[in-house]
Amino acid sequence: MATVYAGNSGYAMRYVTESWSTQRNHASATTVSDSIASYNSAIRAFHTAGRGADTYNIVRSYFYFDTSGITGTVSSATLKIYGCCGNSTADVIAIKSTAFGGDGSASLAASDYGAIDFSTAYSAELATWSTSGYNNITLNATATADIKNNNAFIVCLVEHDHDYADSAPSSAGFTSGAYYDHNTGTSKDPYIDYTLATGYGNDVNGVASANIAKVDGVATANIEKIIGI
Repeated sequence: MATVYAGNSGYAMRYVTESWSTQRNHASATTVSDSIASYNSAIRAFHTAGRGADTYNIVRSYFYFDTSGITGTVSSATLKIYGCCGNSTADVIAIKSTAFGGDGSASLAASDYGAIDFSTAYSAELATWSTSGYNNITLNATATADIKNNNAFIVCLVEHDHDYADSAPSSAGFTSGAYYDHNTGTSKDPYIDYTLATGYGNDVNGVASANIAKVDGVATANIEKIIGI
C-alpha cells in the first residue's frame, strides 16, 4: 500500500435565488476557497423556499493529487477524506474534475464550479459520513486508470441524491463537512491509499491485465515480460 497526499483542495459554492437547473448547471460559483482548513458545508445541496422564488445552495469540494510518479497498474485505490463539524447528512459521490487548471497549476477558480463531469463517476455513493474520522471512498476502475495514466488526478465530491442525481431538494438541505490539505499538519489531510499490481501489468491481445490470471499456464504475478516486452 502506498500513499499520495492532496497537493491542493477546496470548495466552490453557488448560492443565489434561481431555478434548480440554472443553479446546478451554471458555469461559475459565487464563492470559492482553496485556503481553508475545513468547511462545515464541504458537500451540500440546500433549498430555501421564498415568497417569490426558491433559493438553492450547492457546494462541491475539489482535490488535486500529483500522480506523475505512479506509472504502474493501480489494482485498488481509496480516497480518504476526514469529516468534520458535525454535519453528515449528505450522501457523497466522487466524480471526475478538471479544476485547478486541469493539472494543478492554478488556484481553484469560480469557473471550476462547472469543471466537473457528471458522466464520469469515480466511486459509488457513500451513504454514511463520519464527522470524527476518515471517510473511505473506494475508487473504481475508471479512477485507477486515470491515476496511472495522468500526471494529475483531480476529483470532485458532490452531494449524491440531488446534485449528482439532478433532483431538486424539497427540504432544507443535505450537508457534510470535511477537512482540506490546508489544515495544520497532515493528521486530517486528504489522501489516496493505492496498491500497484504485481507481475505483468499490460494488456494481452486487447484483454486487460486485470482480467488475465495466467498466460500459457503461468500466473501473471510471475510474469515480468512477454517476448521481451
